[in-house]
Amino acid sequence: MSTVFNPTIAAITLRGLLGRRRSLLIALPPALLLALSIGLRLTTDINSSHDFGWPGVVLGQIGLVTLLPLTAMIIGTSVLGTEVDDSSILHLLATPVSRATVMTTKWIVASAATLVFAVVPLGVAAFVATSGYVDSPGPLDMTFTPVKGDATEAVGVVVAAAVGALVYSAFFLFLSVVTKRSVAVTLIYILVWESLLTRQVSGLRLLSIGQYELGLADHIGHLPNLDAHLTMGTSVVMSAAFTLFALVYGTRRLRSFRVSGEAA
Repeated sequence: MSTVFNPTIAAITLRGLLGRRRSLLIALPPALLLALSIGLRLTTDINSSHDFGWPGVVLGQIGLVTLLPLTAMIIGTSVLGTEVDDSSILHLLATPVSRATVMTTKWIVASAATLVFAVVPLGVAAFVATSGYVDSPGPLDMTFTPVKGDATEAVGVVVAAAVGALVYSAFFLFLSVVTKRSVAVTLIYILVWESLLTRQVSGLRLLSIGQYELGLADHIGHLPNLDAHLTMGTSVVMSAAFTLFALVYGTRRLRSFRVSGEAA
């Protein structure tokens, strides 16, 4: 009987994913975002920062649209892509475990890792960016104090990032199965499609995971300067459709792999 999650596959995947060097690489993009948010918060007062609107720009265009997918790319292409590249996936597929279980287990592991390494730091950065600080009598004694409505702004970013982690992980797993150049393809998708083309051509935004995130963050938290263009309903429906498509067709592609190493 097929199951959705296989603990053995998950454990093997985590051991391969969380090597010392790879963990540092995965943690680097979110750490840079967190450092940037803290630096900007400490060097600007709450009124001027909101007038400039940097929280929306940093959390939206840099955090949700660039750094989150880059982290998801490193994780998503690692949990399955390396096995496809060196054909070790064939040993796994030769076991009685169903292709659907392999795909969903890899997706759950990739999503969980992305939530830990990217969404948590992004959430911390969101609360820092949308909060101000006041100086107390001591020069080194500063206390962050939320501004009215800012908690909702940060929650919107966190929810959007969590959904994005699920969708990106599924999509990048799918790309890992259908092409051996998954890293190059995912970089093109992130840097060309999401960061460039969807900003210039409005019709392409319906096929942009980053725009789904921005739509969710905007309608939940109403953070200024997110540059969101999709409604809440469209963002939810397309996120679900993107994830389902990636998992279903990724599973079908896995089923086409033969023990000989060739795909049908």
